[in-house]
Amino acid sequence: MSALVQIHTPDDLGKAVRKVRKAQGITQSDLALIAGKSHVLLRDIEKGKGTVSLASVLLVMQELGIRLYMDIPGK
Repeated sequence: MSALVQIHTPDDLGKAVRKVRKAQGITQSDLALIAGKSHVLLRDIEKGKGTVSLASVLLVMQELGIRLYMDIPGK
């Protein structure tokens, strides 16, 4: 089952990532291994730290099966 979630802040994104990770029964350490990143990075993403690179966030989201869509306003 999927859900649409509005993301306004890094904290919103981190909470969503954490929720999905936990729902899948994956630990931060296991996800870090799967993504080839450190568990510190995973912690920083989930805590909503705004200094994490976008590329790293997108990679983690991809590993969790989270798809990102943009609602781009028209003219």
